[in-house]
Amino acid sequence: MRLSVKLLGEQQARARLAVVGRKVEPVIRGTLNTTATQARAQVYVRPLLGAFPKRQFLNQKLRIKRANRNRMEARIIPSSSGVAVTQYRSWSFEVINATRARIFVVGPHGKKVAAGFVNPSSPGRMPLATRSERARNITSRSKNPQLKSYRYALELQEAMGPSIAYWFKRLTDSKAIRWTNIFMRQEFERRIRREIAKYS
Repeated sequence: MRLSVKLLGEQQARARLAVVGRKVEPVIRGTLNTTATQARAQVYVRPLLGAFPKRQFLNQKLRIKRANRNRMEARIIPSSSGVAVTQYRSWSFEVINATRARIFVVGPHGKKVAAGFVNPSSPGRMPLATRSERARNITSRSKNPQLKSYRYALELQEAMGPSIAYWFKRLTDSKAIRWTNIFMRQEFERRIRREIAKYS
């Protein structure tokens, strides 16, 4: 998922800055980086704080790749790794039978099913999932020693909810793009005016 916005007026800005002997590229880089930082904070982190308790956690999961001298673009890169159910502010379960219950987590757009289960009969009622271990046992298969089969050992682990990338995609709508475009245009113009005032 890519949030794509365009910076308009580059040629006009280049001409305005040329009058005071300044280049437009540093202004563009600064604009892109500030826009990415503010978009992360306002468009993504703010609504996600209703689902996750820590801003620092969300900033780490929404990494910014900043513009520099070699790259004239800035990107927000959301983590595609699942988030443990217990890292959500709110989660619940719906009983299916005596030993299985479906897990739900609460995100910016309401409830979402998580991958795993709760044993409603257990004292702890922890959200769990059955996943294979990384280590594997290799056993012979048929008479051909070249053919091997892999037997993965299964173990109970903590259940995982939707990734930050999932919520990023849901939050990237026309309203998010419009907000980002407006902010970037305003920030670009602000920086242009500041450069002209500084060196004129």
